[in-house]
Parts: sequence; structure tokens; C-alpha cells
Amino acid sequence: MGDLIQKIIDFFMGLFGMKKDPELPSGGGASSGGGGYASAHGSVSGLDEIEGAEHVHVAAGKVLVQRDGAALIEDEDDGDNVWIDQVNKDIPRQAWVDDWGPAGSGPTDEALTKFLMHEMVFGMEHQSDPHNAEQKLIGFGYRDAGHFYKVRATVMKHFADYHGPNLGDCVFQSQRVMSASMKAGQMMHQANMQQSMQADPALVAPVEGVTMEQYAQIQARAASLSQDQFAALLAEQGMDMAKWHRVSNEWNTRMQNDTTHTLVTIYGQAFQSAGQGQFGAQAAAHAATGFDGTAAAGAEPMPLEKCCEIQGAMSAWSKTGQDVNAMLAKTFNMNAQDFSAAHSWWLSQLTADLARFPRYNELCEHYEKQYMGAAPAAPDSDLSF
Repeated sequence: MGDLIQKIIDFFMGLFGMKKDPELPSGGGASSGGGGYASAHGSVSGLDEIEGAEHVHVAAGKVLVQRDGAALIEDEDDGDNVWIDQVNKDIPRQAWVDDWGPAGSGPTDEALTKFLMHEMVFGMEHQSDPHNAEQKLIGFGYRDAGHFYKVRATVMKHFADYHGPNLGDCVFQSQRVMSASMKAGQMMHQANMQQSMQADPALVAPVEGVTMEQYAQIQARAASLSQDQFAALLAEQGMDMAKWHRVSNEWNTRMQNDTTHTLVTIYGQAFQSAGQGQFGAQAAAHAATGFDGTAAAGAEPMPLEKCCEIQGAMSAWSKTGQDVNAMLAKTFNMNAQDFSAAHSWWLSQLTADLARFPRYNELCEHYEKQYMGAAPAAPDSDLSF
């Protein structure tokens, strides 16, 4: 079960964007400047009569589709089709006339989150099919790709951090934007989950009458039970050991084959909601957030530095071929379920305050080196919370 819990930890870290220093996901296409996009310099043919074309900076190519505020171009070098943002941002920030489109009716956190979700969907689809990416936007309520970029300029005006007087002199980097990005990512994931379950109802169909939620909660309770106690628990659920093995094997096979991560999300929420183990209350508090990037409530399960020490130690043990579960019990008197609960609670705190994330990385790296027998000097004491 320890390997499965680690997979869940890895999945949630990926969902929160916490494998590396977090960055706001870009929305696909190319920008005329500002809003966190890097510009690619070159030229576009066929723009002579297009208002605002002097602000376009993309790879050389020809215009395939023209919109008011955007163009789909074909790159001369590799033939790729790319949407480019043609909205003129070389104007004073306050001169921009707001257009919130389907994102909302004003500069609220809800509107920001909704727009960022739209941008993520557009960006992901843009990588494989730019034409269909625009159709996704139309499905959300935008008139076309140009309208989307105008709404993006409105979001920039109200939520970006500015380093100059013009609309394009900005970058998305605030905690407010990052937190909204986390929520937007979860919104997109939940929407994808619903689509997956509607397209393939068999994915979540009970196995011999046992749902994924029931399976996860039994697994959560199993870690603290003796073999006889576990057999009694199964009997309460109408199962013997033979049926349990069949059910467990089938759910594990489905999770391994589920590339949408629908099942591992359902499993993780149900597992943590069971509130089992040393830090069961913290696990349940984290599950209650819906994994949307907000901080879990309640008291910390352990200091952050201790959590980082355990994470670093586990990484070192894994890299040196040691039994991670055995070492976890021997060194820290806990099992994988306990650490998963504590670690996920702390991940929720970090996603709610991303300024703390570099310190988390530093401590994890420090303790990984220490447990591999090459400890550096103590972490910089000037870095604090």
C-alpha cells in the first residue's frame, strides 16, 4: 500500500504544480507582450492591412485565420499553426476598456479563476489542435480567439503586477493569481473527470458491489488493524479475504490503466476522508478542501522542517535501494499512511502561500543529502516564515 500512497502524493503534488518552483500555466499561443508570456521575434506575412500588426512578435509565418484581436499563423520554419495575441497593449493601463466576456462581470476572484481555467483548457488544446482550441473558447462563451485575448487583457489590467505605465508592462506573479491558478487547475481536472466518467461509466462501476470510495476507506482502516481485525472488518462489509483480493486487484488495475487520474483522485479523497492514522484529522481536513489549493484547517501535524526531513530521508532511502517503509517505521515511528496525511496537509499550506515553497525545496534537498551521508552546512537560518 505504501507504493500506492506515494503515487497519490506524487499525483497531488503534480496537481498543485509543486514538483518544481510553481509557475502560472501559460494559455497557449503567442503574445504581443505582457502578461507573463515571452515574445518570439520574427515577422508575419499578410498583416499589412491589420490594425495593431506593429505589435505582433511571433515566428515568421503567414496568416491563416484573422480575428479582431488575434490571428492564426503558420510558422515558416516548422509548419506549426499558432494563435497570436494581436491586442494592442502599448496603451496606458487605465485606458483599456474592460471586457470580461464569459469570465464574469468584474474583478473578482471567481472571475479570475474562471478565466484561468478557460486559459488552461485553451492552452492544452492549442498544443495539438489550434482550430479546435478556438472551438473550446466558443463553447465557453467567447466570440472567438480574439475575444479571448481581449478578456485576457482585462484580466491583466486588474490582476497583473506592473513594472511600467502600459497595459503590456506586467507579469502574472501574485499570490492571488497563483492561488486562483490552483483552483482553476482543479476545476479543469474535475471537469475532465466528469467527462471521463460519462464517456466510460465502467471506469467507476462497483467491483462485486464494492465502490471505489468503499475500497479506499477500507484500505485507510487496514493499516492499523491486525490480520484478525482486518478479517472482521471485511466480514462487516460482506467480504472474505478471497473476495477482497479480487476487488483490490481489479481497482488497482483500473487505477494503473486510468490515464485521466480520475480514479486516483476519487481514491485519495475517500482515503483521506476516512481520518485514519496518527494524523487522520489533518488528512480529513485536507480532503475537505477538495484539493483546490486552499489551506487545510486545523493544527499542524508536525513542524514543516520535520516534514521536509522525512521527505528528504524517504528520497535518499529510495535512491540508495533501502526499504522505505521499513526505514520510515524504524526512524520516525510512522507508516506511509501517516506521512501521506502530514505531507498532504503541509502541501495545502504551501499552495496557499507559495512564497514558502523555495524554503520547502531547500529543506527537502538538505535532508536528502544528509540521509545519503553527504550533509551540507545547515540551511540558511535567515530564511524564515
